[in-house]
Parts: sequence; C-alpha cells; structure tokens
Amino acid sequence: MSTKENRSTGHVEEANTAAAGTRLDPWYNTYADRALGMKQSEVRSLFAVANRPEVVSLAGGMPNIAGLPLDFLADMTARLIRDRGTKILQYGGGQGEEELREMITEVMRPDGIRAHPDDITITTGSQQALDLISEVFINPGEVVLAEAPSYVGALGTFRAYQANVVHVTMDEFGLVPDALEQTIVDLERAGQPIKFLYTIPNFHNPAGVCLSAERRPKIVEICKRHHILIVEDNPYGLLGFAGDPLPALQSINPDGVVYLGSFSKTFAPGYRVGWALAPSAVTQRILLANENALLCPSTFGQLSIAEYLKTYDWYQQVKEYREVYHERGQAMQKALETHLPMC
Repeated sequence: MSTKENRSTGHVEEANTAAAGTRLDPWYNTYADRALGMKQSEVRSLFAVANRPEVVSLAGGMPNIAGLPLDFLADMTARLIRDRGTKILQYGGGQGEEELREMITEVMRPDGIRAHPDDITITTGSQQALDLISEVFINPGEVVLAEAPSYVGALGTFRAYQANVVHVTMDEFGLVPDALEQTIVDLERAGQPIKFLYTIPNFHNPAGVCLSAERRPKIVEICKRHHILIVEDNPYGLLGFAGDPLPALQSINPDGVVYLGSFSKTFAPGYRVGWALAPSAVTQRILLANENALLCPSTFGQLSIAEYLKTYDWYQQVKEYREVYHERGQAMQKALETHLPMC
C-alpha cells in the first residue's frame, strides 16, 4: 500500500502515534485498544484543585464534611470496632451487606422507590456502578445516550469502554422528550444499537437543572416503547432546597431503570459507598462483574454507614445540609449580582 493510500485511511497518523508511544513506554504496543484511549479523569483534576485550602471550588461536588457530627462518628466507629471488629474488618459478600441494603431501601423512599434488598448491589461509590454497567452492557462502538452536556465522570467511563456517546438536547426543564424520540428514531434507522440512556434528573451535573414532573413519565414511556434501558444517576436528589425530590424514573418503571445512589453527597465520600438498584436479571450481571472486579465492597465502610443510619437522625442531617447549601447558594447569587452584574 502506498504512502498516499495510508494517509487516506489515517494509518500514517496511527503509526506515528504508536512509534512515539513506544519510545516513551516499551509496553505501548501490548496494551488493549481501550487502554490507549483512556484519559485522565476530569473529576480527579477538579478535586486536586478543590482540596487546596486557599481555593473555594465551585466545580467539584464536595460536601460540607465539617457539618457532620464528627464526635458521634468517632465514638460510633470505636464502638463498632470494639463490639463487631471481627465482622467489620473481615471480607464480606460480593453484593454487599444485607444490613446496609435493607437500610438503603428506606433511604430511597423519598424518591418514591419501593425496592427489595436483593435487587441492590453495593459499589465503591456510584462511579464504580457506572463502570460495572458499562462493562455489562457496552460493546465497542455501541451507542449510549446522554444529555448535552453530561457528567464528565460518566463520559470518561463510557469512553473507556469505547462507547459512542450521542447527546440529546436539554433545556431549563431537563431532557427534551421530542429530541429524545427523534434521536432514537434516527439511530434506529441508521442501524445503530442503543444500549441505554444515561440521565441525571435531579440537579443535573453540570447543567444544574431538574427534569420536570411533566416530562418524567414521557421520558420513561419513550424508552419503554423503544426497549431502551434507563440508567438514572441520582447523587443529589435529597439535597434540594425545596424538600424531597420528584418521583424517580425508577418508581415509574422499575423493570426498565437502573437507579444509582451514593452516600458521597448526603453523608461522606470518604467511605466510598454507593449502590445500584436494578431489575433482578440485571442485578445478577452487575453482581458478577462486581465480584470479578473487587471480590467484595468494603465491609468497614458499609457497616459504618449502616450503623450511622440506624443510630443517628440521618434525615435531619440531610435537612441541615439543605439549609447550609441554601444559604451558601444565596450568598453566591448575591455576590454574582454585585460583582458580575448582567449587562
């Protein structure tokens, strides 16, 4: 094949990239294709800046840890280790501790969700749940639908599994149903399989909007009609200034939605505990992927959170977070109006 033909297919660029990579890394040519496409997490970059004491970052979703009952948590942890140390410091099951899964069913009730503990899989934060779902569902080149814009942490995971992310229009009321329908129809006509719709209906990251009550059943109906799974990511739902969130998409169609939750925003990210609530058959696939990835999630983190949920008024703590964040939001809005007025 001539150099001209190579250039027409992009092979020259690929060869140059491979040659440069080999000079820097002797193992470059042995990596899997998906490894060569990986990039540094934008979330890690955000937190690297946000953790600096002189910075007040508005980019990363870092909760107000100083507002937690730290003395209570210290005593609780000491008591747990003293009384249940042989349990909490040992390996656990791949699905997660039933004790915590039962408590999570209560945590999801404000979202209108009525779930069984057997359909919940504990993960290392909801970020790992995104990875497991991607592993279970995505083949290279297949389509994942997502709002435009969408959460960079999710996009990085989908990219790592070589998905083709197709964005769907959103406005101040969230994902636009007509735009979703048209995008699905266009992809179906082009013969491109759609694996799932990834959506953040509550306090969207980064857009900040909520999917309206009117649109929620429409989005669910469209996906159900086209047999498209919905992955509903809801880390911020309980933190709304006005109170409890609108009903979750999962509550409208439990058989067609994988719901992702996390304690990172409503409690503390240091425990790295999240979960995936899925239809039973999907749960079995997620569980297998979870066991292959890490054998079992942290027993210490799980049972610490379970104890906190059982012995402390966790919902009152959420309400206090709401009040603090509301005050901060108002202060920021006032500062913007003062220092960056609209022209």
